Amino acid sequence: MYGWMGTILRVDLTSGKIEKEPMSEKLRLNYLGGRGINSRILYDSVGPGVDALSPENVLIFGTSPLVGTIAPSAARITVTAKSPLGGILGDGNAGGHFSVEMKRAGYDHIVFTGKADKPVYLWIENDHVELKPAEHLWGKTTSETDEEIHRELEDPIVKIANIGSAGENLARCACIQFQVCHAAGRAGMGAVMGSKNLKAVAVRGTKGVKVAHPGPFMRLAKELYELIMNSPGYKELSTYGTPAITVDTHMMGMQSCKNSITNIWSEIEKLDHRVLKRDYYVKSLACTACPRHCNQAWVVKEGPYAGERGGKLEYAAVGTFGCACLISDLAAIAKMNSLCDEYGIDIMEIGVGLSAAMEWYEKGLITKDDTDGIDLIWGNAEGAIEVIHKVARREGFGNLLADGPVRAAKQIGQGADKYITVHVKGLTMGATDVRSIKGHALSQGTSSRGADHLRGGYGEFPEPPPFMLPIFKEKFGTEEAAFAGSYNKSAPTVYSENSFTLTDSLELCKINTEWTGVPIDIKKHGELFSLATGVEMDEKAISTAADRIWNVERAFSVREGITRKDDVLGGKWGSEPIPDGPSKGERIDRKKFNKLLDDYYQVRGWDSMGIPTASTLSALGLEDIAEEFRKKGLIEAV
Repeated sequence: MYGWMGTILRVDLTSGKIEKEPMSEKLRLNYLGGRGINSRILYDSVGPGVDALSPENVLIFGTSPLVGTIAPSAARITVTAKSPLGGILGDGNAGGHFSVEMKRAGYDHIVFTGKADKPVYLWIENDHVELKPAEHLWGKTTSETDEEIHRELEDPIVKIANIGSAGENLARCACIQFQVCHAAGRAGMGAVMGSKNLKAVAVRGTKGVKVAHPGPFMRLAKELYELIMNSPGYKELSTYGTPAITVDTHMMGMQSCKNSITNIWSEIEKLDHRVLKRDYYVKSLACTACPRHCNQAWVVKEGPYAGERGGKLEYAAVGTFGCACLISDLAAIAKMNSLCDEYGIDIMEIGVGLSAAMEWYEKGLITKDDTDGIDLIWGNAEGAIEVIHKVARREGFGNLLADGPVRAAKQIGQGADKYITVHVKGLTMGATDVRSIKGHALSQGTSSRGADHLRGGYGEFPEPPPFMLPIFKEKFGTEEAAFAGSYNKSAPTVYSENSFTLTDSLELCKINTEWTGVPIDIKKHGELFSLATGVEMDEKAISTAADRIWNVERAFSVREGITRKDDVLGGKWGSEPIPDGPSKGERIDRKKFNKLLDDYYQVRGWDSMGIPTASTLSALGLEDIAEEFRKKGLIEAV
C-alpha cells in the first residue's frame, strides 16, 4: 500500500482494549484521509441525540496519505468528535510534528471510544501500544505534562498531544495542544478528550511512508515548494507570521474593534507585526515539511510579564484579545496567548467571549457581582487574564464563559446574544468582519462545524485587480463574484469549501494554497494524491470526493436537527451594518442572503431546507445515508 499505512488504531477506554483494524478500501478511496475519513467514522459511530461529553461520543485523530512524505506542509492533523459547543459535527486541525510521528508509527487514524475509570494516557511506540496511568498528570499544565511524559519515557523525540485544566474541567471551549503551542482549537475537542479521562497521547514512530511514484512525486513536490516561496505573500508571512494580517485588515475596515462597536481604533499601530518582530520574536519555527516557517518563537523581555514565552502567536490572539477587547499591550496579549496554550483554551472562542463580556458589562447586563469583582472594562488586560484563569478552573464567572459565549448569553438573557459579534450553529468566530465580503459571509453561514474562517472563503475585493476578472469568468461563469459586495457567490463558495475540505483531508496547510494566492489548487491536490497513492484522481474525481465528505458532514448535522434556519449569521454581523471605516454601511441584506442560500443549495444539490436530496446522496455513493434519511422522514421515500 502506498501513501496510507493502512491501519486504524481503536482504543476502548472503558475496557482498555486496543485493536488494530485494516483500513478499508472504501474509506481510503471515498474519503481520502484526515478530516474526510474522520467525518465518515463519526457519522457511523455517533447517532443523533448523543451527549457530546458522554462516553458514547468518539474522539478521532486523523492523518493523511501525504503526511510523512515530502509534500509541502503535509504535517497537519484533524481531531474530530461531536462538538460540545454546537452539538453537531466538530473538529480541530493543528500543525507541528505530531501527525508525522503518528503516521511513522504505522497509524492513519486513532479512534477513542468509552471512558477510562481513571486518568490515562496512550503510549505508542511503533507496534507497541499501551494505556498508562495519568493520575499524577491530572491538574498539570500542558507544558508540565509534556515535560513529565518525556521524562517518563526517556525519549526527547516523542511527540505529545495533551489537554490542560480546561479540558479536564470540561470547559466546552477547551482544545488539544500538540507540543504545547500547536492547537486543535475549534469546537471543544479538548473537552471531549477530558470527558474520556484521556490526558495525553504520546507517540514515537520510525517507519517510512512509501509513495507509488517517487520520481514524479519528488519533482511535483519541488515545483510546489517553488510556487510557495515565489508567491506574493511568502516573505511577509515567513517573517511575521499571521499577525501580519492585523493592520492590513484594519486598513480595509474589516477588523472588529471594541466587539464591533467600531472598526476603527487609534491604537492599532501598537499591535503592528513589525513591533512584534522587533521586540518579541527570537526565532523562526516551521512545521514538518513546510518552507513557510510562519511560526515565530517569542519572549517577553521586560515589564510585568517578563519571561513569558511561546512557540507561536497568531492573528487570532492579536485580533480578539487586542482589537476586539481594546488591549494594546502586546506583552499582555502574549501572556494571554501563553495561558491559553498552558490551559488548553481555544483563543478564538475565549477572545470573542471576553469582548462580548466587556460589552455586557458596559451595558449593565452583568455587574461586578457577576464577574467576581473584576472590573471588566475595555482594555483591562489584568481583568481579562484573571477571567482566563477562572475559565480553565470553571470558577465563578469563568464557569459561565467556559461554555462559550453563545451558551453564556442564553444564561444571562436580556438579549445578550445580540452583543456577540457573530455566531453560527453554536460556534463563534474571530475578529475579521465579513459583512463587506458576502462570499465569506456565506461560507460562515454554511460551514459544517459552525462559524469558521477555515471552512471556506476566497479573494474578494471592492475593486478586484483586473487580472482576476477573466479567471473568475472562466472558473465560475461570472466576473461579478470577484467583487466583495456582490451576492452572486454560490459557485465560488462551493469551490472554496471543497478546496478547504481537500486541504484538511490531505492534511496540508491552507496558508500554502490558493486561499493566500499560492497557485496550489484542487487540480494540484489531485496530482499529489495520485502520485503518492497510485490511485488516479483527476480534478473532477477529487472534487467529487470533497463533495462526498461535505455531504456526510452536512448529513451528520441534519440528523441533529440542523436546517436552513441555522445557515445564517447570528449576532451583530447578521443584523447590523458596519458602523464606520472604509466599509461603513456594509451589512448582510437578509432578503439577498436568502436568495444566495437558495442558489447555494441548488449548486450543492440540496432541497430548499438545506437537506441533501436523495439523488445527490445516491450520486455520491451515499445510498446508506439516503435510506436512513428516508426512514427518518427527512427526504421523500421512493
